[in-house]
Amino acid sequence: MKAITISTENRETHSSISNFFIDYYMTDANGEFVKVYLYLVRLLSNNSAVTVAQIADHFNLTEKDICRAIKFWISKDVLKLSYDGKGKLNGIILLPLKEPDDLLNSDEHSFEHLLNSDEENDEVEPDSQNVATIVKMPLQPSAELVVPAKQKFSEKAVKALSGDEDWEDITYQVETLFGKPLSSRELNSLMYIYNDLEFDVDLFEYLIQYCIMLEKKSCNYMEAVAISWYKDGIKTSQQAKEQCSLTNGIVKLVHKALCINRRNPSPAELEYVKTWNKDFGFEANMIQCACEKAILEKPNSANFPYVDGILKKWNEADIRTLSDVEKSDKAFAARNSAKSNTQLKKNSFNNFNQTKSDDLDEMKKLFIKEVNS
Repeated sequence: MKAITISTENRETHSSISNFFIDYYMTDANGEFVKVYLYLVRLLSNNSAVTVAQIADHFNLTEKDICRAIKFWISKDVLKLSYDGKGKLNGIILLPLKEPDDLLNSDEHSFEHLLNSDEENDEVEPDSQNVATIVKMPLQPSAELVVPAKQKFSEKAVKALSGDEDWEDITYQVETLFGKPLSSRELNSLMYIYNDLEFDVDLFEYLIQYCIMLEKKSCNYMEAVAISWYKDGIKTSQQAKEQCSLTNGIVKLVHKALCINRRNPSPAELEYVKTWNKDFGFEANMIQCACEKAILEKPNSANFPYVDGILKKWNEADIRTLSDVEKSDKAFAARNSAKSNTQLKKNSFNNFNQTKSDDLDEMKKLFIKEVNS
């Protein structure tokens, strides 16, 4: 067979997507997060301001969903925030992508600036060609522990730990499990966890085991997990085991309910479950109920963000038990029934009033003719 050429008759623009994104970054990302990133790439050609609300409307998502996606990509070193000369947030910069060993930037605390930005609709100019400008961010950051700023440790600081048996045990375990010597950058991540986040040897060892279980042989990934645990106030290996057991158990339950065939949860899915269980306070049975409702309402497209929307509404309405859900469903059905009956009566009345005058005149003529005859 001769070679063939692929072409198009349409005069349309195209967006260039890095193969690194497709091969590595996209694999662990939630589908909604991928859509948001692709849309930001698309917005580069416009070089104009856009609001989070506009992006949310484009995908029929909430503004918090969009912020969550942006936060996820910032944690992956895919995006970063840009500021004007006065230190005011004025955009998002799409960064060049790197190979897997460089994934997962742990400097997530800067995202708070994105959530705290001024809500005034000021016009701003993008700082570079690779910017999708955000002009309104109405959300407030959740209460979290302040993460210590990461610093680059000197060779002197590394040598100071040479006699620390716990530190030597930790580095030995990581080198053995990763199957390679540690680079200076990897040592810097481990020292940050050990010194600044103050993980004791038991908690650190469980952190290593947890990352290996998820098949994530990366010190950057380990650092990101450690920061997440630090924010959650986890200080012992037992606390970490209990949270991971609960979180992973709920993720598996949701995977099964939504027919997601994947062994390990993505970081985004873990964040969803932590929000539902820790922030909203929902038990596993309520989360499963929300999944079942999502399947009934969207049998072909139910996903974590859709379940998040259901649980968010329940949280706002203070629906806490299966009995509350049943009462809410009955009240909703009753309102719909009353609305339908009212609409039916209104339509019947309108149909009566809309009888044509020509028909009435014809009936009058026939009546007079019948009487006269």
